[in-house]
Amino acid sequence: MKPSVRPLIAGLVAVTAALFAPGVAHAAAPSNDDFGSATAVTALPFTASQDAREATTAPGDPSPCGTYTTWNVWYDYTAAADALVRVTPSSGTSARPFVAVYTGDRGALTPVPGACAAWSNPGTATFHATAGTTYHVLLAQQYNQGDLTVDFAAVPPAPNDGFADGVAVAVPGQYAGDLTVASAEPGEVRPSCDPAAERSVWFRFTPDRTRAVSVLAMYDWGPGITVYRGTAPDALSEVDCVASGDRRPAVFDGVAGETYQIRVADDADAASLYNIELEVAPPLSPWIGTYPDTPTVYDDVTLTPYTGDSLRRDFVRGEVRFGDGGSAPITGAPITHRYVADGEYRVEVTGSTADGRTGTGATTLKVETHDVSLSDFVVPAKARVDETKQIKVSVANARYDETVTVTLYRLTDQGYYQQLGQSERWVPAAAGRKVVFPFAYTYTAADVAAGKTSFKVVASIDAPYPGDARPADNELLGTTAVR
Repeated sequence: MKPSVRPLIAGLVAVTAALFAPGVAHAAAPSNDDFGSATAVTALPFTASQDAREATTAPGDPSPCGTYTTWNVWYDYTAAADALVRVTPSSGTSARPFVAVYTGDRGALTPVPGACAAWSNPGTATFHATAGTTYHVLLAQQYNQGDLTVDFAAVPPAPNDGFADGVAVAVPGQYAGDLTVASAEPGEVRPSCDPAAERSVWFRFTPDRTRAVSVLAMYDWGPGITVYRGTAPDALSEVDCVASGDRRPAVFDGVAGETYQIRVADDADAASLYNIELEVAPPLSPWIGTYPDTPTVYDDVTLTPYTGDSLRRDFVRGEVRFGDGGSAPITGAPITHRYVADGEYRVEVTGSTADGRTGTGATTLKVETHDVSLSDFVVPAKARVDETKQIKVSVANARYDETVTVTLYRLTDQGYYQQLGQSERWVPAAAGRKVVFPFAYTYTAADVAAGKTSFKVVASIDAPYPGDARPADNELLGTTAVR
């Protein structure tokens, strides 16, 4: 059969099948498929179930939570009184719908802060409804949907929503709650590190003994935590502040008998379930980083103190002692020091974090300076072609006995140095003494053509890293006129 005939036959088969197929009735779109025909929520609590399989979207419909969706349905709720309202969707599939709440008119809708929830935790939208205001509730998804159920209910605020209702806590202890049902009181103090965190709850802690305490949000996306000292809402003193998502705990020095207020909060759009943990803060394990770690007396050593704190808090005060009688305060600025003599030095750090924890650590720093120098490089002033003459290199060493390698090079016509010879000798440490490394060179016609021969000599030592402390005095140049 010719290939061009196949599409025709396939089309005939399709038409025939359609003619003899039984009739199929397509379901209509839901009655609340469009913004203008939203289902009215008459009173709370309210529950509605529907088939959303034929739901669509209309041009200009908003994208809930900033996410593209393929269908949506609408509900309208006009608040009869001020209330905290929670919208909870459920469905016959694992893809629970998005929920978003708006005010305003079609084409000019304004999202209600914090009232947009994806299918993930907690999957509900909770908002503060004002009497007389109409709220447009959108349920939507990217995926095909079947049966859909939605519940509207008035819910109580968090039991510790107000400062006066702060929950008493102990150490150790874990406390959970829901910031979507929290709010800020008029005039409520805002944290210095996260002033937009307005959905807040309060905890109260009075230590029975003095010790450092940490308060940690147990999830990476957790809320901000602020600790205050004081008992009156208008007379609080901030002790520590960690913004939401910081992943560090708030840490403070809990003084026995003092009362501390712990504010757990997030901004409206990020408010969610939370879980905080109070523990005794671990002790510091200070240590010192040194660079370079094998310094010489010619190096400026950078000394960096670390708290060794698992809570990731830095020193705010303290001192580094160099081990040679010198010291420097910890200010946050780099600390550098140059040692004047070789030796092993016990370097110590004692410091405190802002929460009052103090610790001491030490390390041993070895200062060792290996340094030889080329004190003389004697080359003939003049020479003739085919003439062999002596070249002498003198090495001085006043620090440690060393095995020294001296390498002699000649500058070629191409501009690079060609190795001519190499000698290795033992050079003991002795002030004022020189060890001579002898070489010999036979001048060639190439040297005559150039009119001169340029030499370079380099000394290196077989010493521990970093080797010679001053390599600049390990290289010399010399020239012989040749005819």
